[in-house]
Amino acid sequence: MTQTRRLLSFLRPYTPRFAAAIVLMAVVGACEGLTALLIKPIFDNVLKPGADSARIVLFSFPNSGSKIYLDQFFPRYIHNTWTLVALAIILVTLVKGLSEFFATYTVNFIGHSAVRDLRDLLYSRIVLQSLTFFKRHPTGRLMSAVSNDTDRIQDALSHAAANTLKQSFTLAGLLLVLFYYDWRLALASLTLIPFVVFSSRNFGRTIRASSRTSQDKMADLNHIVQETITGIRIVKAFVMERSEVARFKAATQRLLKSNLRWVRAQAATSPFMELLGAITVSAILLYERNEIARHLETTGAFVGFLYCLIKMYEPIKRLTGVHNSFQQAIGASEQVFSFLEAQPEIKDRPHAVELPRFEREVAFEDVSFGYDRDSTVLRDVNLHLRKGEVVALVGPSGAGKSTLASLIPRFYDVTSGRILIDGHDIRDVTVASLRGQLALVTQETILFNDTVYNNMCYGSRFSAEAEVVQAAQAALAHEFIMAMPQGYKTVIGEGGQRLSGGQRQRLAIARALLKNAPILILDEATSELDSESEMLVQKALTNLMMGRTVLVIAHRLSTVRRADRIIVLDRGLISEVGTHEDLVNGGGIYQRLHELQFADAEI
Repeated sequence: MTQTRRLLSFLRPYTPRFAAAIVLMAVVGACEGLTALLIKPIFDNVLKPGADSARIVLFSFPNSGSKIYLDQFFPRYIHNTWTLVALAIILVTLVKGLSEFFATYTVNFIGHSAVRDLRDLLYSRIVLQSLTFFKRHPTGRLMSAVSNDTDRIQDALSHAAANTLKQSFTLAGLLLVLFYYDWRLALASLTLIPFVVFSSRNFGRTIRASSRTSQDKMADLNHIVQETITGIRIVKAFVMERSEVARFKAATQRLLKSNLRWVRAQAATSPFMELLGAITVSAILLYERNEIARHLETTGAFVGFLYCLIKMYEPIKRLTGVHNSFQQAIGASEQVFSFLEAQPEIKDRPHAVELPRFEREVAFEDVSFGYDRDSTVLRDVNLHLRKGEVVALVGPSGAGKSTLASLIPRFYDVTSGRILIDGHDIRDVTVASLRGQLALVTQETILFNDTVYNNMCYGSRFSAEAEVVQAAQAALAHEFIMAMPQGYKTVIGEGGQRLSGGQRQRLAIARALLKNAPILILDEATSELDSESEMLVQKALTNLMMGRTVLVIAHRLSTVRRADRIIVLDRGLISEVGTHEDLVNGGGIYQRLHELQFADAEI
């Protein structure tokens, strides 16, 4: 019930609309009951010869003896029985149709709006999570939660909710009329209801479990699609298309098996209900046959009772289907709510302050870090980056260079020690004010399927057009941008796929220039470029680095020769510190790396 209450809590902002929908659906239920009441006069009055002038009793009160006549609802000049019944049927149907239309629209509006709120909240919670969250959860699973899981919930909160209200009030209206016709026979007819409820609960458990499994399989499917599409060049380069198709088919087969489990449970519900209904109707026919023969019951009353009973099994059957739909939604909501409950590991402390504009230095004091308890990536790092200084990080792969750089913007928090910016522990300042003073250019250039202009302004939305052009010129990007079909308004495709590697990198540099942050982190910014592109990017980087405190991570030692200091990391420890001239003949790791990289050139 907890999951159900949490789902229904999203309907709370729409309580007035929901109340209106309930009233309208109550009218629908009343009209269904009135339709059943009109069955009796049709058989006892309309179809009875010579009964045109007889008054039609719509409802009578046994204790008081008072009666409600059909002609009380129509003008006095209408006396024909058939005319009265016909007008009553038309009026009831019209009121029912209008009420049902507005009620169904209102409930669906509420359901779709509530799921929009849920989807917005889910997406915002996911985006606010720390990087470790995204390492634990595959992209396909996150995509499935935002799209497929919320779709199941939307179906329950819109279509299923509308059906619940309609069928519940219809059932109530028909049940009242059923007891009005013959309360003893009505009680006898409802003896099989417990079997319906019990079977519905069992089917519901199966559907709920199978639905959750189906959503997991769909997440796996999304993950395969995402991996294949993002890595399509490798797939084609290694001629693995058939292998990927086979992997996808295996995943769809697993999804099919999972879906068929809840389909079987859902499909069994309707035949079971119809069997119970057939047993009840057959028993009533045998009983009423004798009652009519003994003139203890009129034909109209019997047909009206039978009509109510048959019509009742439809809402009962529909409500069972709605219950199954809710079970699917609850199964799907488990993953959604687990993501909603996840707390970001990196967040502002209760009394975090705004970080003042950077003035002096960034200091690492006895910093150690590990991604989990069983591993340590950095150990006892002590490092100072003074304002305006260019510091390079070099070392073998896996030494911890990118990890160290990731600690400054608090992508991760240190395991022990602390990082200070102008004496402020970065954990005591707001994350937004900290990252607002940092610019990042990475090896993997992240661009969006948007215009050149909007990609450059990402994070700097209030930049003037002249500033954007100036940043592009400084990044040596203005020329190729103007050569594009729509210049700065050209859409560059997903991930900037319509640009070369060097062009993408220069756009990233222009974006960093536009942010104008005092601290700059360059993480392998030129490692994947050809010589010509690297030369252009290096010139753009020189413009970007002017007047900033820069931390450069590079494998190519040629890019760090002019650094003010070079820090050599080895297995999480700082092993050497100095300039290029100090370290190139120092007999340490830097000299070995230099000799390996420039051996061919020296030969």
